[in-house]
Amino acid sequence: MKAASAVLIQVQRQMTLIGLPISLLLVAGLVGVLGFVLPVVFDFPALVIPGGIVGFVGAWIYLVKHQRINPNYDRDLLVTPMFWGNRKGERLLTTGGRK
Repeated sequence: MKAASAVLIQVQRQMTLIGLPISLLLVAGLVGVLGFVLPVVFDFPALVIPGGIVGFVGAWIYLVKHQRINPNYDRDLLVTPMFWGNRKGERLLTTGGRK
């Protein structure tokens, strides 16, 4: 992590590769792999390589755009569903007060 500001050193940015944090780069890679696998499953061999490339590049463009708008987009995308997915049954969220 690197400090995003010389004054506010508590504000940090994640390390990136080709403009994305590692977790979002893995998501883009999974979309690219899906672009390779789906044409094989549906028997369109001519679309295997273009499908994988278009899938990865499209996911990369989408994720970079959202990462620039919201620097915490990777956590919003990946951590929030894990939090809500572990819940069984209904949960009531309240603010303040006691039961």
